[in-house]
Amino acid sequence: ILRADQVRAAGVAELVTYDTRSADDLIWGSGAGCGGMTELLLEPLHPQQALAKAKSFRTIAEARRPGVLATVVRAMGVALRPGDQALLPYAGARLKGFADIPGPLRVMVDATARLTLRTRSSSAVHHPGSGRELDLSYEVRLPRVRLSVCGAGPDAAPLVAMAKLLGWQVTLIDHRSAMLSAELWPGVDCILIGSKADVAVAVEQTDSDAAVVMNHHYEHDLECLAAWLDSSVPFIGVLGPRRRTQQMLARLEARGMTLDGAERRIHSPVGLDLGGESAEEIALSIVAELKAEVAGRSGEALRDRDAPIHHGDKRRLEAV
Repeated sequence: ILRADQVRAAGVAELVTYDTRSADDLIWGSGAGCGGMTELLLEPLHPQQALAKAKSFRTIAEARRPGVLATVVRAMGVALRPGDQALLPYAGARLKGFADIPGPLRVMVDATARLTLRTRSSSAVHHPGSGRELDLSYEVRLPRVRLSVCGAGPDAAPLVAMAKLLGWQVTLIDHRSAMLSAELWPGVDCILIGSKADVAVAVEQTDSDAAVVMNHHYEHDLECLAAWLDSSVPFIGVLGPRRRTQQMLARLEARGMTLDGAERRIHSPVGLDLGGESAEEIALSIVAELKAEVAGRSGEALRDRDAPIHHGDKRRLEAV
């Protein structure tokens, strides 16, 4: 906070290093004792600079796909300053920004941004060159998750609460008006359906990234599953035994629905194997699986992970 006040007064960006790798840090340093090093870029934001950065975030949000922000941390011998940014809005897009740097360097930045997007792992990368030095922070930005829950029963409450706590947008779909009162679900979009035909319309309205079917009613779950399979949503979670879901899929096939590739989208039973029994524990397992899916992670225990928790292999990225 003290350094931020100084940067704001001076109007010049500053790179600050907090190194807790030394044992002396517990006595003379910040006392964190985490054994890592953090480089923090403090950048004064004038209104136009803030507006430009806000537009980058808006571009990623509107694309509804993961993107990468490349931010200059250090620059020497190139027409860039700390805080300047380039944007890769999504995998198939073109890199925006850094138009005035040499062509080969921009190609290198573009390739690194795409590799960062594929690995879903933010990193700081050093780009060396003849007469120039460039350090960039490549940050993966994930869009806000839009979750739809079919079934507004009591066990949906902890699922919705956990999703909202993570900042996700939640939509509830149910056929019982009493279960969808605004008092029960503050900050949640609610869609009331009156018949089986309304389910497909409701699904189309939500434009979701993920759906969880948990009506606790076989016929209602069947129609909801059919509607989600007919949509492009990549994650369809179904509460209940796998055998029950397989029965529903068999009925849908008998009705003429093509299920090619459906097994990749359906998560049944939905949730990670956490030993959950209560509604809260089951909700935790569902949210954990969905978060891992969105982040492109396995959901394994961190102690079994060979790579660093927050970053990929920096040496591999520097080789680009």
